[in-house]
Amino acid sequence: MKKFIVAALVLIAVVVIAFFLMKPRLADKAYTEGKNLADSLRWEQAITKYDRAIWFNSKVADYFYSRGVAKSNLALDSLAIIDFNSALALNSEFSDYYLNRGMSYRKTNKFSESMADFDKAIQLNDSSAQAYYQRGLLKAAQLNYEEALKDYNRSIELDGSNLEAFYSRGESKANLDDFMGAISDYDKMISNAANPADAYKQRGLFKLKIQDYAGAESDLTQSMEINDSDKEVLYNLGQVKYNLNKLDESVDILSKVIKVDPKYDLAYGARGGAYMKKNDFKKAQADFDKAVTLTPTYKRAYYGRGIAKAFQKDYKGSIGDFTKVIELDPDFVQAYYNRAVSKAILGDHKGALPDYDQIIAKDSKNPEAYFNRGISRMNVKDEVGACSDFRKAVELNYQPAEPMLKMYCQGK
Repeated sequence: MKKFIVAALVLIAVVVIAFFLMKPRLADKAYTEGKNLADSLRWEQAITKYDRAIWFNSKVADYFYSRGVAKSNLALDSLAIIDFNSALALNSEFSDYYLNRGMSYRKTNKFSESMADFDKAIQLNDSSAQAYYQRGLLKAAQLNYEEALKDYNRSIELDGSNLEAFYSRGESKANLDDFMGAISDYDKMISNAANPADAYKQRGLFKLKIQDYAGAESDLTQSMEINDSDKEVLYNLGQVKYNLNKLDESVDILSKVIKVDPKYDLAYGARGGAYMKKNDFKKAQADFDKAVTLTPTYKRAYYGRGIAKAFQKDYKGSIGDFTKVIELDPDFVQAYYNRAVSKAILGDHKGALPDYDQIIAKDSKNPEAYFNRGISRMNVKDEVGACSDFRKAVELNYQPAEPMLKMYCQGK
């Protein structure tokens, strides 16, 4: 019996020793299986294998690091940070550990921790294009576009194949009003990207900013052909067509936007503008009605509706809309001007005068304001004030004021 017990104990000891000797190999096997699953983007299954590898051997930093990467790809960044911490506790001199923890910190809005990790990653590996790129993204998110550009430049120097770096650099350039520089970066993306729809879109928007309407039309059309459900592309293409005076096309495209999103207030406002340019004031007013119903603070829609009403001789209605614009934006000079004109047409010259005063206070070189104020002053029997305004309008080279000056102010 004793011999049997001894033999059993020896066997158990051999099995235990064999198990401990096999643990590193079993851990490596599980880790390799996990890496293969990760390469196929099967993150959850990969995590199961990494769990097994760590259970067999918890002293290998890469096991924790790889599991952290998998968790990050599943948007489990708080848990990923714990794994990155474990990896760094085992090896604090590997740049990628800091880089990936920094990315997870950024995604969990821990920006100071993220910046510190990107700085450390670059300190450990000054040739890490990805570290510079990620730090650039963080700086751009903090609106520090000039510093972001420096990091994007360095990242592109190190790895010119990262098209996302060109895209992000273009965005930062645009935020610094360097639209030509931004366009240059998107040129690079379009010539190399497998699916350049977004690059065409952004380049088209930048061209719209610099009033290159033909170029914007080409790019936004290309983007729309790749993805015809992007309402921002459709909306801006409608705006481009408007600026190219292709009004029927503008209306058609903006109608498509509204079909995609019936609550897109800007699309109603833009289509209303196109109808205005086509002199279809009823349809314009209907679109502006819809726009302000959706967004009661949409001042441009109130202004457009005021103009549409004035063209339909609804001057009281136009005054109400221009008043609303002024309530929303007291510095909207044209609203004062058009309200004054509507008041004057209704014979309320006394009421028009304060509006002209406001315009001249905000823009002292506006000849039309002087001329029209002169007419209103003449109608309220202020001939001295009227002649002063006509003279000022003439000084500002406003020719319609010259006959008024000769007719009413000769010798005065």
